[in-house]
Amino acid sequence: MESSLIETIWFSEKRRKILLLLLEGPKSPEEMKTEFGVDWRALILPLKELKEEELVCNPEEDYELSNIGKLIAENVRTIEGVLKLFEKDTDYWVKRDLNTIPGYLLDRIGEIEDSIIAEPELNDMFEPSKEFIAPLLNSKYVNSVFSIYHPFYPPFYSKLAENGTEISIIFTGSVFKRMQEDRQEELKNLQDSENIKLFLYEKDLVPPSIIITDNLFSASFFNDKGMYDHKDIMSFSQKSLKWGEELFGYYQKMANEIYKE
Repeated sequence: MESSLIETIWFSEKRRKILLLLLEGPKSPEEMKTEFGVDWRALILPLKELKEEELVCNPEEDYELSNIGKLIAENVRTIEGVLKLFEKDTDYWVKRDLNTIPGYLLDRIGEIEDSIIAEPELNDMFEPSKEFIAPLLNSKYVNSVFSIYHPFYPPFYSKLAENGTEISIIFTGSVFKRMQEDRQEELKNLQDSENIKLFLYEKDLVPPSIIITDNLFSASFFNDKGMYDHKDIMSFSQKSLKWGEELFGYYQKMANEIYKE
């Protein structure tokens, strides 16, 4: 039976890892040995198979990806990232409603790396953890989507702004209405701050509540019943922050700025 690209890539973890390694750039045999921690003989066969499929070449001494190899490796990296994210917390992700995430970011959701699922104890339901608060206190900026009203954040953000943190907040219609009716003073403090920009998002599909800073990404995705179950995802990796910034930017483009009165 003739070999296929699918078999070459997905039926061998070693071949797949070689593709992802070479995606970083050309590598010498010595560099590849060091990266894999194996004798060079263990890499000869998988490299030969990748060369036969014209995914890898070595015009001189170093090994590198061909043009088609680069294209395939990019997609392999994306798929591997998604699988790694979902396999780590399958019970969490299978119950999430991800319909409000745009397709181009949903395809790249595997960029959320080294994440943890934070779930507070019953007695601490409205008290964020120290691991969560510390990054906020040390942040130069904070971008948030408020699709869930949490009593902690409005006054806390006002204090952050007083200390020079630049803050942008996107309110969903329901959260903004609640603050207008029940939390007028908190809303006024936010509106009066020179370091805070407010936006109103009034689309039908409700986005997750998210927080992105220069050192933290956190998201409260609704479950498949449309409810918030107090399970938040957190990550501190740079790829996660970049993905979160793009998600915030997506919602910000569809929101209208609330100007100071």
